[in-house]
Amino acid sequence: MKNITLLPGWALAPQNMQPLREALLERLSDINVDILPLPAIQLSSLETDLSSLAQRIRPGVLIGWSLGGMLAVQLHRRFPEHFGQVATLAANACFVERKSWAAAMPTETFKAFYNDYREAPEKTLKRFGLLVAQGSADARQLAKQLTWDNQDPEQRLHGLAVLGMLDNRVALSKPTQPMLHCLGAQDALLPEAAAQDLAMLHEGSRVAIHSHASHALPLEQPLWLAEEIAGWLERQHA
Repeated sequence: MKNITLLPGWALAPQNMQPLREALLERLSDINVDILPLPAIQLSSLETDLSSLAQRIRPGVLIGWSLGGMLAVQLHRRFPEHFGQVATLAANACFVERKSWAAAMPTETFKAFYNDYREAPEKTLKRFGLLVAQGSADARQLAKQLTWDNQDPEQRLHGLAVLGMLDNRVALSKPTQPMLHCLGAQDALLPEAAAQDLAMLHEGSRVAIHSHASHALPLEQPLWLAEEIAGWLERQHA
């Protein structure tokens, strides 16, 4: 039996991944699909935090949404024998722009969001939910469906710092097996230009784009994601 583990995004509860879990179980036979919450992580203990997370996950396929996707890539880099296959959903190589990675969130925008969350976490989280759903045909209704995790504001702030600092370009350019990157063309948190840049990092990896989807891919397009993931897995074992 193949094990698939789903990891949600920053501040998002595992329940948000349930539509994708159900779609994967329907599309693929003889699989086990787990959903794990993101742990409390921080830059000062990131290596230990990742090792602890790895111990909680059954070896197999990792599928991560946004920050969950970036952490899945980091786990693949450290433990390729356990997590050889990785699919990312609405995840960039760098969430915040770098000198040689412009297709990302502007630094000043990220800093402003970080400071806003530190000063007014509940208000900022609500605004974040609207950004996650922005681009959907029914963005407000989709935003209402989002479920938040159980971390406290300080823990989430540490996770946000990790999101801003992670740089997966090297890991994405040298995976032990080709990866799958699924993106929404209407994503308000990830520039559309990132798709081409991600494709250029590793020619064997696949970038799939849903032309009408937002950042909330697991909730908005679970059937499309399940088909992309299943096809990708089946081609690798053909």
